Amino acid sequence: MPTPLLKGGRDPRELRWFVYLAFLFPACAGFLFGFDIGAMSACIKSLLGGDSPDLRSATMHSTSLIGATLGSVLVFRVGEPLGRRRELMVGAALYFVGSLVSVATPPAAAFASVIVGRIIYGFGIAFSMHSAPVYISEMSPADVRGLLVSLKEAFIVGGITIGFGISAIAQNLEFLHEEDIFRVVWALPLILSPIIFFGMQAMPPSPRWLLLRYQRAKPSLEPSDWQHPLRAAALASLVRFRRGLPLEVVEAELNEICASLDSEVAEEGSYAELFRSPRALIAGLGLISLQQLTGQPSVLNYQEPIFEDAGFASFASTAAVIVGAAKLAATLCTVSIVDRFGRRPLLFIGIGMMLVALTLLTVGFQLASPDVGSGDSKAVHLAQGWPPVIIFALVLYVCGYQIGFGPITWLIISEVFPLRTRTRALSMAVVVNFGFNLGVTFALDPMEQWIDTLSPGRGPSYLFMIYAMFSVLSMLFVYKCVPETKGKSLEQIEAMLR
Repeated sequence: MPTPLLKGGRDPRELRWFVYLAFLFPACAGFLFGFDIGAMSACIKSLLGGDSPDLRSATMHSTSLIGATLGSVLVFRVGEPLGRRRELMVGAALYFVGSLVSVATPPAAAFASVIVGRIIYGFGIAFSMHSAPVYISEMSPADVRGLLVSLKEAFIVGGITIGFGISAIAQNLEFLHEEDIFRVVWALPLILSPIIFFGMQAMPPSPRWLLLRYQRAKPSLEPSDWQHPLRAAALASLVRFRRGLPLEVVEAELNEICASLDSEVAEEGSYAELFRSPRALIAGLGLISLQQLTGQPSVLNYQEPIFEDAGFASFASTAAVIVGAAKLAATLCTVSIVDRFGRRPLLFIGIGMMLVALTLLTVGFQLASPDVGSGDSKAVHLAQGWPPVIIFALVLYVCGYQIGFGPITWLIISEVFPLRTRTRALSMAVVVNFGFNLGVTFALDPMEQWIDTLSPGRGPSYLFMIYAMFSVLSMLFVYKCVPETKGKSLEQIEAMLR
């Protein structure tokens, strides 16, 4: 249905500044998630004094993920009563506390204190990443919902890039002692998290969440009953998000949301009820699992060693910034076309790019020879002409991920689940996401070492081959199981998947 014009012929889409402002705060919560990923390697080097044993390094890499996984389990219980807006406020508060513990730690207890601080920060990631896509999805008009949910992913990638950039700058400041680099780098969330907290405090709650609470307070929804406080609050919230539209148009949208709930039992959807929407569950959790099993955590967390293996040791930290910038450019490209091209085509294109990249990485490291003289069992010499190919493949891989899995997975998850079970579905998705991420990150070094004992110097090659096989599986999965949701309202999507 075309957007009705205001008096004087003015398009109400010109007045969507409030929607974009409301989007900004959950997007910044995603930025702080990405920033933690980008800043982690430099902070680990700072804490461990350049000596990064595998176990201690893996532990530090995983602390935020441990907190995020545990926090996701907690969100199972408290996410729905809190609501999307207050979840984001809790996430911002946890970001602040976790960063403060990490930055203000005394030198004698730095390692232990930072672990505690990063776990608290991880809880903030769990609350933020659970609520951000749902809040954005439920308050956005249908014609820009894909754009905004995907743009949230761009903020995550922007955070990764800024994390790489600040780390590279801090490492090159002569007046900054190496043991203090982590304090400078991790200070940024202390500035941004209060902005998110107070910004969300000023925003209205999700109108869909308010109506869901109203439904549970009354046995049925009557379109004429505007006196109930929750119903009135939902209308007031939607009016703010649709400012410029005539009241009757806003009321019609509210009635459409009510209609999608009217035939439902007026109680909170249970976890068992998630299995009554098998198409949505398979599509959502399948995409979450495969985006991790295709190797994204490994490539992202260990890209500097990959650059070093490719012969660019002195350039590794700067190259990481370049890769981050390429990820951001690919994400912005996806954001600009997601509502025109649709979700499935972009998934096919992105996964196809990842498959080509992983094939090149597999062949490149298979042709490499072990660097016996280095004393490092994992060091290799790439064959002549292959170093630039490896760099190209790495950039192609991260760009493919940001065109497909990166933004589209969370967009699909925020769209396909029924409203009454959406919070529980997002809780399950976040647990699966961080659980697989944690498992892949922890398993990387042991798997590579085990493969190296069987075939010295071939560990990276066989790992990339495994990821390539999962990419093939991912394309088949998208073809069979992922629906196209472009241009449909959340209520239409719910009806389509019943």
